[in-house]
Amino acid sequence: MTTATTMFTFPSTRGLNGAMKRHPVNTKPEYWYHQSAAAPVRTAKGKTEVLLVTSLRSGRWILPKGILEPGKTPQETAVVEAWEEAGVQGTLAPHRLGFFTNKKWGGVCTVEVFRLDVTQSSDIWPESDKRKRQWFALEHAVNVVHPDGAALVLKKIDMSCLILTLVRHAKSSHDDTTLQDFDRPLTERGIQDAHWMGAELRRSIAQPDSIVSSPACRAKETAVIIADFLDFPRNNIDAIPLIYNATSKELLELIKNLPEDNRNVLLVGHNPWLTDLAVYFLGSAIEHLPTCGIVQLAFNVQHWKDVSPSQASLLLYEYPKKIKA
Repeated sequence: MTTATTMFTFPSTRGLNGAMKRHPVNTKPEYWYHQSAAAPVRTAKGKTEVLLVTSLRSGRWILPKGILEPGKTPQETAVVEAWEEAGVQGTLAPHRLGFFTNKKWGGVCTVEVFRLDVTQSSDIWPESDKRKRQWFALEHAVNVVHPDGAALVLKKIDMSCLILTLVRHAKSSHDDTTLQDFDRPLTERGIQDAHWMGAELRRSIAQPDSIVSSPACRAKETAVIIADFLDFPRNNIDAIPLIYNATSKELLELIKNLPEDNRNVLLVGHNPWLTDLAVYFLGSAIEHLPTCGIVQLAFNVQHWKDVSPSQASLLLYEYPKKIKA
């Protein structure tokens, strides 16, 4: 992207992360509740298939997954579990597809999922005497996989479209009348709402390739909180001055000039322009984007320059009052 960016010092993430608190009766070490899974895929007769395995206790169909051992990355763990539980090897996508949660050991496990394009399959593998495995057409895999959250992640596995997530900054403070509009920080409620929506995005979307933000204080605070939830490096957030006062037309031009290798982009900005942009793409489906509201769009095109209302579909529309209800 040719638009100039501004470096800024990122604020600390303040406030309680109520949306991500653990169940109070965990019976295992904390790291056991962080897991990683592979979604092994292949193409058969032009259609995507997913390999599932049976769980040891219930025999339900699940993705191969395991505990994120100390010192191991989620990607390394996904590769190991694909081999040990399903007997397959292949090429792992660098970015995760998404997350799902699973109740276990008296608490709630958070599971990261990575696409694995299978290149090798063995008839004998470490757990071949304990588990069954089976290839399912993607639409069938979505119906049988456990838990439901894993099905939501699998629905994203075949997406070749462009993904744009619009995020309005969280509620900001007007208490200090000496501050310029640009410098207004988030209120405590705004901080809490940003945590709620960060947790929601962590469950709902794949890790973005890029996060771009207005450099205004309230926008960059929101961007940092959400980036932390998505494990996106703070220093990689692009602060683009244009976003602060951009009209919807100028934002559209910015989007059309996004780098081609950024297929999944999250943009943090301001109203009324974000609402206007959402209305442009979706029509009456969106009337108003509240503070910390999120609109995620999919575009059935291969190049950002080609995004248009006719190619746009709504993937997600959430805001704090809705998810707290």
